Amino acid sequence: MRYTIQLNKWNFSIKELDYTTLVTVPHTWNVDDNVMKHRGTAEYETILKIDENLKGKKAFISFNAVYHTAKVYVNGELVGEHSRSGFTPFKFDVTDKVIFGAENKIKVLVDNTHIDEMLPHMNDFDWADDGGIIRKAELQFTEPNSIEYLRAEEKIEVINDNLCNGSLVIKTAFLDGKAKSGTVKIIDYSNNKVVIEKHFDNIENEVTVDFKNLKLWSCYSPNLYRIALETENDYYEIRTGLRSIEVKGESILLNGKEIYLKGCEWMPGSHPDFGMAEPLEHSIKCLKQLKNAGCVFTRFHWQQDESLFDWCDENGLLVQEEIPYWGYPKQTTPLQLDIAKQQADEMVYFHSNHPSIVFWGVGNELGAETEPTIQYVKDMVAYFKSLDGRRLVNYVSNTLSRVENIDKDDATLYGDVAMWNDYLGLWEPSDDIENHMIRTCKKAEGMPLIVSEFGLCEPHFKGGDKERARILKERLEMYGGIRNIKGYMWFSLNDYRTHCGEAGEDKMRQRVHGSTDLYGNEKPSYRLFCNL
Repeated sequence: MRYTIQLNKWNFSIKELDYTTLVTVPHTWNVDDNVMKHRGTAEYETILKIDENLKGKKAFISFNAVYHTAKVYVNGELVGEHSRSGFTPFKFDVTDKVIFGAENKIKVLVDNTHIDEMLPHMNDFDWADDGGIIRKAELQFTEPNSIEYLRAEEKIEVINDNLCNGSLVIKTAFLDGKAKSGTVKIIDYSNNKVVIEKHFDNIENEVTVDFKNLKLWSCYSPNLYRIALETENDYYEIRTGLRSIEVKGESILLNGKEIYLKGCEWMPGSHPDFGMAEPLEHSIKCLKQLKNAGCVFTRFHWQQDESLFDWCDENGLLVQEEIPYWGYPKQTTPLQLDIAKQQADEMVYFHSNHPSIVFWGVGNELGAETEPTIQYVKDMVAYFKSLDGRRLVNYVSNTLSRVENIDKDDATLYGDVAMWNDYLGLWEPSDDIENHMIRTCKKAEGMPLIVSEFGLCEPHFKGGDKERARILKERLEMYGGIRNIKGYMWFSLNDYRTHCGEAGEDKMRQRVHGSTDLYGNEKPSYRLFCNL
């Protein structure tokens, strides 16, 4: 009933550089030696024949991400534009534009110019600005009255470490408004066994399925279920896990039990051969390095591909996925708030079935002692919670520890968990790091605090990987003695490509901040991290 065509092969051109070549999507031009300096527009074009037998179906063109602005044309007609968000998925209905039984020309104009109406804003971000169709693209065909959307929200009562009772609220939407009837199946992902099957009549927006003795999802037992809805003319399924995440006092509870979040951040898109079009195989190599180091938690400064979250679901790695709002403009305007809400809508719509995503992040290092940032964080925490009640919402601050702000309010205190980037003695001078840290953590007294970044960035700071290892060991000893620190994020797993890096040039421009290099080769500090 559903049919998909992968759009892999495209003719690529940058007209102003008189450059044309054949590429395979996912693709970015900013690792191509011929055009890697280009910031601006580029064109992707492909021609394919659509089978006459598909006539009568609805047709959609879908992209997992295009950085950062995309105008999509089918047979010469503009079918849609996706802007203000370069790392979130989108799709357009092209039923009236494609020609069944004939060749169809699809063209995508892509722009990675630094602009104001975008998050990340202008050039105020610390990762690669690779332009292109950086993730999967495809044509999807469905019946006219098919299922458009499926989302499962669990309400659970924990029985023991492994099992729970509760209910699944299954939210859905149909292309023609509703279904006369349908059957919901809950299927154990590990053995393909149907554990619950329930029939419903006149399904419109949601149905509820009660359950008993289903397996919990956790870092150590990442049990998954497939949730399927079958109607008279369609079958659609998602995958999810049953878990709860909450804060009580100074503790973070996963399934009702306190958890300490040992973490490390990996900066994707850093392999110089692939950039932001990094293949899944390399991403999995990096994710395995996190797990092998004993991490249960990671953080992404910008939205990631569905396939990465699938791996985290299957392997029990907790995630904070963030709106990529970093640095500036520190005086948040209605424009940034509006863009952030758009991105929140897309994050929840496309990623909310992943149990690994336990935190949404609303921004990083925005001048958190200022009233505009405080109000922005309040607004975005409330907005995310209005969309999704299954997760905590946080803001990452680099101002919580500033001596001149030690008695001031800070925006991170308005999230569910306080998050602080600790660069005492480095980006932030300090004569007494340990006592400075104790005073900082006291500002978040009564709530859990996660050290959301700490580490050594070369060549701005000296000492190499030996100094990085010293900082790692020193800081973990300090964190262990502070009551409300409930986790930390070593920054970072890897040296990473960034347009504002101090080392290297062009596609090799980078910050030497990692315990592995750009290619994932491990340094001595990585091996130390594994043993701490």
